[in-house]
Amino acid sequence: MFKRILVPLDGSENAEKVLPLVVAEAKCHKAVIVLLRVIAPLRQSLMASPNLIAKIFKELESITKESLEEVADKIRAEGIEVETVIERGQPALRIHEIAQNQSCDLIIIGTHGETGNPQWRSGNVANKIIRTQSPIPILVITTQPPKRSG
Repeated sequence: MFKRILVPLDGSENAEKVLPLVVAEAKCHKAVIVLLRVIAPLRQSLMASPNLIAKIFKELESITKESLEEVADKIRAEGIEVETVIERGQPALRIHEIAQNQSCDLIIIGTHGETGNPQWRSGNVANKIIRTQSPIPILVITTQPPKRSG
């Protein structure tokens, strides 16, 4: 039985496609949903000054908080307890750390987000998460429909 479900999101609509399944699991187990957004480090070429970087991160965190709260409010409307967490760092590493720090017993993640971060877009974060040795079960959901040929 799951008590706390961690759901890493990257800010894309595609990543949020896991939410109906997450909500169903949370209802089934009467679990708390922990929505997570990890803000990846800026590329070295963008680092002009420490003040500029601090300003950019502050703005990113503000936008991210607002976005996560909108998602959380939709889930709360269904009678489910939701928490939001925003962290900085390498997404795959931070997801595992936060899952443990937040006492989560399940991670549900989509494989293909569509933000500007190529790690998320390619599904690389999900791949890294499932390759690490974690005592926490991981449910990976394909959120991008297969491409049709012809």
